[in-house]
Amino acid sequence: MSRRLGSRQIAGTLLVLILLLAFGLRFYGLDAQSLWNDEGTSVAVAQGDLAAIARDAARDIHPPLYSWLLGGWVRLFGTSETAVRALSALLGVLLVALTYALGQRLAGRWAALAAALLAAIHPFQVYYSQEARMYMLLAALTAGAVLALVQIVEDSKPGLVAWVALVLLEVAGLYTHYSFV
Repeated sequence: MSRRLGSRQIAGTLLVLILLLAFGLRFYGLDAQSLWNDEGTSVAVAQGDLAAIARDAARDIHPPLYSWLLGGWVRLFGTSETAVRALSALLGVLLVALTYALGQRLAGRWAALAAALLAAIHPFQVYYSQEARMYMLLAALTAGAVLALVQIVEDSKPGLVAWVALVLLEVAGLYTHYSFV
């Protein structure tokens, strides 16, 4: 029993370290470059009211959910490079945690830790976590939806919560990017 408890504590500690690594990589140099064209468009669109955001997001060929979230975010934290990119950076850390949860459900604790570590250090994930665009939200919603689906498929009697989570995550994904389909 103590061996199992020790193994869980080690895994928990490693997960915390991996999440801290993910956090550090995503927030390091977040303001090193000025906003580029698409990021500037995201920030400009996000500063309208909900209806204006929906209309302007459609002109930017994307559904409005990310712009709505970014709109609330910039009202709280401002429009500096660090402020607007921090939303994606936090979503990138969430994606690492979801990668762990999905890996644990499908392959066990140690495989999940390996997957989370790879997600934490993967250059594309770090890059898109430092961009004020909808890609990290899309990835986190996708991972959450897959996790809910796995729970539904694996449980002999999935609860209503899993079904509601799946539906809400799927709808949110569709309101984030058309490629979610």
